[in-house]
Amino acid sequence: MTVQVRDAGPFERLVTFSVSEAELDAAKSKTARRLSREVKIHGFRPGKAPRQIVEATVGASRLRSETIDDLIPEKLTSVLLESEIDPVITPSLEALDETGDGLSVEVRVTLWPKLDSVPNHTDRRITVGNPAVTDDEVSEQIERLRNQFAQLETVERSAVAGDFVAIDLRATSEGLDVPEARADQILYEVGSGEFIDGIDEVLVGVAAGESVEFEGQLPEGFGERAGLEVTFSLDVTEVRQKLLPDLNDEWVDEVTEFETIEELRASLVERMADIKKRSLAVSFRELVLDELVSEVDLELPEALVRAEMDEIIHRFGHRLEEREISFEDYFAATGITQESFVEDVTNQADRSLRTRILLEAVVDEQGLEVEPAEFTSMVEGIAMRSEKPDEVRRALYGGPQSKSLVGDILRNKALETIISGATPVDEDGNEVDLSISEVEAEVVEAEVVEGDVVEAEVVVAEVDGGTEEE
Repeated sequence: MTVQVRDAGPFERLVTFSVSEAELDAAKSKTARRLSREVKIHGFRPGKAPRQIVEATVGASRLRSETIDDLIPEKLTSVLLESEIDPVITPSLEALDETGDGLSVEVRVTLWPKLDSVPNHTDRRITVGNPAVTDDEVSEQIERLRNQFAQLETVERSAVAGDFVAIDLRATSEGLDVPEARADQILYEVGSGEFIDGIDEVLVGVAAGESVEFEGQLPEGFGERAGLEVTFSLDVTEVRQKLLPDLNDEWVDEVTEFETIEELRASLVERMADIKKRSLAVSFRELVLDELVSEVDLELPEALVRAEMDEIIHRFGHRLEEREISFEDYFAATGITQESFVEDVTNQADRSLRTRILLEAVVDEQGLEVEPAEFTSMVEGIAMRSEKPDEVRRALYGGPQSKSLVGDILRNKALETIISGATPVDEDGNEVDLSISEVEAEVVEAEVVEGDVVEAEVVVAEVDGGTEEE
């Protein structure tokens, strides 16, 4: 068998091979048996009709065509093994030509890209910012705590920013009532910007018993009618001002676990510093990787990028399907166009591929390996988090997924190697310590209430490197 292999671009090969008429004729019997199971042939049980009867039933042209479809993948597998070519995605048929004694087949094979040289990943200095906690940041946290224990008091005056107003909301479109936009006794903080665009401006200066109208669009919370141009009507029934508790040791002792303002501030500084460091540590890892990935100098095969895009879209579509959302609904609700969606997916696919190529290059460069204990620990961790741990173990211990898991472990090792070779610095070039203390705080918060004070603990928590109230 004659096989020709030619370069067809970065990490692509054109493989040409022949299929003799004798091979086709021999393969027709196998294809005929398959067709005899699929096509109902009078007088014969499924799969039992002779080749000549099958050919007479479906036609010589169809039998030959389907034989070619069956034979070429088998032949291609043999050709690639003999040529030591390992395709990363399914090869594509470029040409299929009839010759005097059979067929000439040409396929395009995409290979996994390899780096000629790995970008230097040692002695890099990455600017991440300063983890020091400022007085203003601490004061902001304390003000948030005071706001949680604020009381609301009804006042006989016009509303100002920071007041809460009770409103009855109506909306009309072209003179017709919009039932979805009808609500009574909404308690809204003037100036918060958290409801409808334009509402804050019209509420300032309005007193209880007064009404105002303004033009605007229904926000996203109104489902399919979001974005509809309407006339909003607001009836203000009450204005309440927010009264903050005095900031003193007595109040701190009453509502927190601390006795004095100084103790509260000291604890906040410690906890907020940890939170900042955790956030900067995450940013540091991303910045190091981004910088190196941007230096991965190679041209990715278009077919490989398309395959990665298909995988990203498939995973995203599956998540939408679980939530019973179609792509059309997603585009309508988010305002994202299909063009921008495809552009974003293309960028994701490109970065994902370059990241993997970089990490695998570091694995080879550093000679990284997976120790048996590391593999066992990873498998057991995955199994224990699964609802069917025994099935997971069977799949990962020697199963087809074991190679993939080994690759994941190696790439994680490569990432840690890259991170360990970089140094975080602030804007002035000073090295930054991103080590985390063992102190953690539990979050307990209170809502804005009328009446008695509700006790609570200190309100700082770590969530994905940031602060969040629970």
